[in-house]
Amino acid sequence: MQFGVLGPLDVVGDGHRVQLGGPKQRELLAMLLLHANRVVPAGRLVEALWGTEAPARADVTLRSHVLHLRQRLAASGGTDVLLTRRPGYELRADPADVDAHRFELLARRGQHALDDGDPERAADLLREALALWRGPVLDDLGQPAFAQAATARLEELRLVAIENRIAADLALHRHHEVIAELERLVAAHPFREGFVGQLMLALYRSGRQVDALDTHASARKRLSTELGLDPGPALAELETAILRHDPALSLPARRPPGHDREVLPPADALFAVVRRVPIVGRPAELHRLRAHWAEVRKGARRVVFVSGEAGVGKTRLVAEFAHGLGDDAALLVGRCDPASPVPYGPVAGALRASAAVGRVVAGAPDGFRDRLSPLLDGSAGPREAPADDAADERLALFDTVVWLLDRLAAELPVVLTVEEGEHIDRASSLLIRHLVGHLPRRMLVVVCFRDPPGGRHPPLLELLGDLEGFADRLALHPLTEDDFGPLVTGLTGAGAPRDFVRALWRHTGGNPFYATEVVRDLSARAALTADGHWAVPAGVRDVLRHRMHALPEPVRQVVRVAAVLGREVEFDVLARLVDVDEDSLIDALDLLVAAGLLVEAGSSWKASYAFPHDLMRDAVHADLAVPRRQRIHVRAARALLARRPGRAQDVIAAAAHLRRAGAAADPVEAADVALRASDEAARLYAWDEAVGHAETAVAILGDGGAPPDRLADARVRAAMLRLKSSIGYPLAVRHLEAALESYRAAGDDFAVASVHSRLGAALCAHHSVLDIPRAIEHFAAAEAAHGEGRAAFHLQRGLALAAMYGLRTELLGTSSRRAGELAARLGGRELAVPAWWGQAWFRLNRGELSAAAATLSGMWTTARDCGDAYLGWMTVNAAALHATEYLLDPVAGRDWCRRGLAQSRLDTFAHPHQSVLDQLTLALARAGELAAARDTASRLSADAVSLRLLLILDGEWERAEAALAKALAADEAAGDLNDAAVHARWLAGARLLLGAEAGAVAALERALALGVEGPQVPTELSARAELARIHVVSDIENAERHLARCDEILGGGEDWRGLAGVVELARGAVAGARGQSRESDAAYERAVRIFATHRLPWHRAAALHAWACLLLASGRPAEAEGRHRETSALYDELGAVPRWRRPPAPP
Repeated sequence: MQFGVLGPLDVVGDGHRVQLGGPKQRELLAMLLLHANRVVPAGRLVEALWGTEAPARADVTLRSHVLHLRQRLAASGGTDVLLTRRPGYELRADPADVDAHRFELLARRGQHALDDGDPERAADLLREALALWRGPVLDDLGQPAFAQAATARLEELRLVAIENRIAADLALHRHHEVIAELERLVAAHPFREGFVGQLMLALYRSGRQVDALDTHASARKRLSTELGLDPGPALAELETAILRHDPALSLPARRPPGHDREVLPPADALFAVVRRVPIVGRPAELHRLRAHWAEVRKGARRVVFVSGEAGVGKTRLVAEFAHGLGDDAALLVGRCDPASPVPYGPVAGALRASAAVGRVVAGAPDGFRDRLSPLLDGSAGPREAPADDAADERLALFDTVVWLLDRLAAELPVVLTVEEGEHIDRASSLLIRHLVGHLPRRMLVVVCFRDPPGGRHPPLLELLGDLEGFADRLALHPLTEDDFGPLVTGLTGAGAPRDFVRALWRHTGGNPFYATEVVRDLSARAALTADGHWAVPAGVRDVLRHRMHALPEPVRQVVRVAAVLGREVEFDVLARLVDVDEDSLIDALDLLVAAGLLVEAGSSWKASYAFPHDLMRDAVHADLAVPRRQRIHVRAARALLARRPGRAQDVIAAAAHLRRAGAAADPVEAADVALRASDEAARLYAWDEAVGHAETAVAILGDGGAPPDRLADARVRAAMLRLKSSIGYPLAVRHLEAALESYRAAGDDFAVASVHSRLGAALCAHHSVLDIPRAIEHFAAAEAAHGEGRAAFHLQRGLALAAMYGLRTELLGTSSRRAGELAARLGGRELAVPAWWGQAWFRLNRGELSAAAATLSGMWTTARDCGDAYLGWMTVNAAALHATEYLLDPVAGRDWCRRGLAQSRLDTFAHPHQSVLDQLTLALARAGELAAARDTASRLSADAVSLRLLLILDGEWERAEAALAKALAADEAAGDLNDAAVHARWLAGARLLLGAEAGAVAALERALALGVEGPQVPTELSARAELARIHVVSDIENAERHLARCDEILGGGEDWRGLAGVVELARGAVAGARGQSRESDAAYERAVRIFATHRLPWHRAAALHAWACLLLASGRPAEAEGRHRETSALYDELGAVPRWRRPPAPP
């Protein structure tokens, strides 16, 4: 079933357009579709559909709409699409069947193709993406409020896609064709500098230099007149280049065609081997796999998990299925190897073994091949360490794999099979989860795993959890006794006595692998007779011992070494480890293949051998004495390292062998290799594995009594990996603290200073370790040792961050200015944004609002020019918080958040993405858009700041007071005085609502102290205004002093937006207390007007209520009643709980 939201709401099922019901039914579907595959609570649906005008028994009406919508969908083939899930409903939809998702995927692939120098493919992909748009989002529904955030985000992505498509067209010599389109776009989006720059470039390349310069002049005039801004650096540089006739503006040269890779096309030998055993008792499971395949061949996409105990027949089932695929399918088979777990190992192995994949890669643009080379060549990633935007780079790698398989599926339907999933590494789990989320059409993914223990393996559990409800699950159970007769007959070619079959079934528990090996062993020893008087071996290990005993000792040595090396072993590695010559080794391998202990593997480009089943390898491995096993591990590691230096998979496998070698390994060598493996895993963005290898090195060096500086180096590397990947901040801090002591003991002053700087940054990084005073101490200790380079820049940047949190405004100003100077000297535009971030906060804290806004505008332009979502987040997070919380302008805050969320790939940065959603929730709640706020909040973690504000607005004032008091105490303990000031003001509000005036005054006095000491002028202004309102009853002179200082601040000529309304509220209260009714009414009227202008309905209701109370006390009950009715109407619009609807009472 296909769903469309890019235009009028559209649903197609069974090839026909589904006739939906009335407006409410369509809105219901739209709301569920925007949250597809997630449960939407019934209360939120009621709020979205009716707002404050919900009918009586709205829940019953909602159920009726759901029933009718479900019937319409089911009638068009959409069974099990609309599900009831407590506490609401869920719409199940394959993401690829929703046009908005397809648009985003195609647009992202187009962006990558453009980045990788393939403008022709980029233009095709982007045109295909843009063709999905049929009009404004949900055009037939009038753009409902619940869809505003999604609409803004999709519209921004559409404009970005148009910019990218035009960039591709310009690279393809189509400058003449795009001029008219660009002129329309510039007229429609005059402040979008990307379109202006593209129009200038198209005009210039068309020989119209004067028109190009006129376009720039018009844009500059428009920006100056309407926004008071100058064009960004990109437009200024383009104007200069046009004036100089810069050769760089000429058309770029085409890239030379890529070189083909040589790829060998081996079949999967293991599947061929297991098919020698008859398959029995699996007709239903085989039918389900074939049914999925039939759908895939028609264009569907499917995922199947096959689980069961060891030896139950998972591989045999998949081998039988694969045999029926024929030649018009691409079969990719990868296996997880617990002995040598390499990041992305099963996927990389599956891709490397496929000739069809090799053909697609040969024709790929250079950038795609570069990204894929670590997977396809087994080589290391880029020599430089991953940048700070490592999540972005990992996503690019994942998207490239999706692109590769999409191209392959366009030629042939694809089956990707992953065996031994119970050993899957986390990097492979993440890659497969991403692949399934963007699965190409005509592709089937099959994951087989042993269960137990698969159900306890975290990376596999995450994969299973992500795909619950989307993937089919085939759980294989042991065979019945009736199935064993045909199995034995198939193995021996003759019938077997019933007593033997029953005994075999009982002893093997119905396990076909155990039974097969027992029968083979008995047949080989001529022990299978008709009288049924022999003993069935107890298990597979006894069987293998019989088989091994019949082999010469040199041959047994070969299979033991192979068992230590892992599931699959290459010939040249094996040759380095056994004490026989090459010819004798070949003879030994032939004997092992004939005995069924090894098979020639087809999943590698080199001559390699594998155990037919993991159980066989486990049995051989378990029979080895521990000292012998450890020595083989050491030799295996050295053989891998000597074979081809620089190959990532060899280094990582060698580290695993040395770890398993235990005391037999040289600790210095083991630690060195573990650190090298950590580097290789990090270059592949396999962060869990990288951290694991680094901490293995730390443990080895710590146990081995290594020199302090060597152990400290390893600790620093482990810490930085944890910080970069957000995997365990407290452990990262502990590593750095231990390293600091080690460097001090070694007398290495420069290393001590470096760790001080890193610790300062770490202690500002996350609430789990936040300690601002200590962070500032560490930065101060590091400052003297750093000169003028990047280390000095990062130190000043970190010091600015700590100073912002610690409300040390002067330090914030000096450190951010110093960071800006260093950024300019170093010449990196991307460095300027963090420096300007500190300046924006410095200006805000000092009350220099226009300067702060101009700084934020420049940051945003630079971030967009750099195409860096992380820098964009830094801008958006500060700008949204300034607008929403410090200036009470939630509409501006909301718009900043939507800009941030529209950035490509922001969602790959977990913390930044969450923080923008937190800010958006705050803005929506302040603006009275509670349904949208709650919807956004549903995606937040439990410690999100905005949830505390929602508690207040939802009338849960006791819970809010407790949560805010706890948060304030935690902020103070961590030295996070910036957040402490916010929480103190919110806490005062909750206490006032509860009637706890003394507690509210205490909280406001604390906020005021922080605002004055910082200084942070917005906090001072807000706290003084609130204190003035409270003190009018008991201390009018104090109230007037606070109000006078507020007027002094407002007199500076800055635009304080909604916060100015709070001051007017205080003015109205003070004038009322003095009996100045006219001045009081005027002040309250101004407050109400300001709050209305800045979309602050909660503040407007509070102002009207306070005004009504004052009017009542002044003997004007009729006017008080009028204000009270306005207040009630506002609360009705907001859907406020009854607790908010208090009658006016004299102050």
